[in-house]
Amino acid sequence: MKIYLKFKSYNKRICKLLQLFKLEHDQNCSMGLLINHNSLELYNRDNVNQKPIKVDFTSKKNHYRCHHFRRKNEVLYRVSGIKNSYFPTVLDATAGLGNDAFIFSFLGCKVIMIERHPIVAALLKDGLQRGYQDKKIGHWLQTRLHLIVNDSLKMLEIPILQPDVIYLDPMYPFYHKKSLPKKDMQFFRQLIGHNYDSKKLLEVSRKLAKNRIIVKRPYYAKPLSEDKVNHIVTTRNHRFDIYQPF
Repeated sequence: MKIYLKFKSYNKRICKLLQLFKLEHDQNCSMGLLINHNSLELYNRDNVNQKPIKVDFTSKKNHYRCHHFRRKNEVLYRVSGIKNSYFPTVLDATAGLGNDAFIFSFLGCKVIMIERHPIVAALLKDGLQRGYQDKKIGHWLQTRLHLIVNDSLKMLEIPILQPDVIYLDPMYPFYHKKSLPKKDMQFFRQLIGHNYDSKKLLEVSRKLAKNRIIVKRPYYAKPLSEDKVNHIVTTRNHRFDIYQPF
């Protein structure tokens, strides 16, 4: 895949990632990857003042969410099925920037992320490699959070253990009565595109998961399936539809 590559400093580790995901320089691309001395960042060449996007599992936001964790307030704990000493294995089939996958792993679950977009996968891989080296979280992150670069629609063909839970967070549909997402997320949408195969992904997930499939949706969106939703958990802005496997 072609993208504009800007080297702020040479980083051997990140250069290997660029080769691994076959990312090539394109002078005319509006999206760019900024190679810093220790991280890989996606930025908008049409708006250089816009904050770049990177995967940072050690961010202040993650630190705050983990430090202030309360069972009754953490929706991912409530929908995951965690009970006492039972920590389900989770397959995040729409990994994105890995935010929810990280929280599942923090809660004690072993999580496999699947991401098919090579640029997003490179950002995730970079974030994981840095996270694994962190003195505070690296020891448990290496055990609980891993990445597979593939198309989730092919998950039945991927040689992985059958997960207890499959988590789906497809790109949200636009809603004309709702304000647009933040500019950085609009830019990320531009990179990813629309999820036209979300319904199919749910069907495949229901053939693989042992216990449940969790679908994260905005409060205004319709369910992905016409089948009955077995359980629903709502927050102020989101809805979590829980389906049983076939």
